[in-house]
Amino acid sequence: MNGRTARRILGPFNRVEGDLEVTLEVADGHITQAWVNSPLYRGFKQILHGKPPMDALVYTPRICGICSVSQSVAAARALAACAGLQSAANGVLATNLILATENLAD
Repeated sequence: MNGRTARRILGPFNRVEGDLEVTLEVADGHITQAWVNSPLYRGFKQILHGKPPMDALVYTPRICGICSVSQSVAAARALAACAGLQSAANGVLATNLILATENLAD
């Protein structure tokens, strides 16, 4: 090991939602830190302000027509984390299969 640290910028990656840039800090051939920057502001986060938390399960899947399942899972996981809940092992497997199916379809 030579003790060298370097920073690498990957991107921009063109996406439907706008450009995405990934910055990696690499030390001794291993990634030690990573940052993701998506500078396009669309304002979707403002939609849920003042709404009941469970509304996130209705609104978030409609944010993106390409990855609605991913958005839905993210909302459900955020709500579960806020409530201190954990999914059963079979629930995690089922969710991962559904997410994988969406990825294949996209």
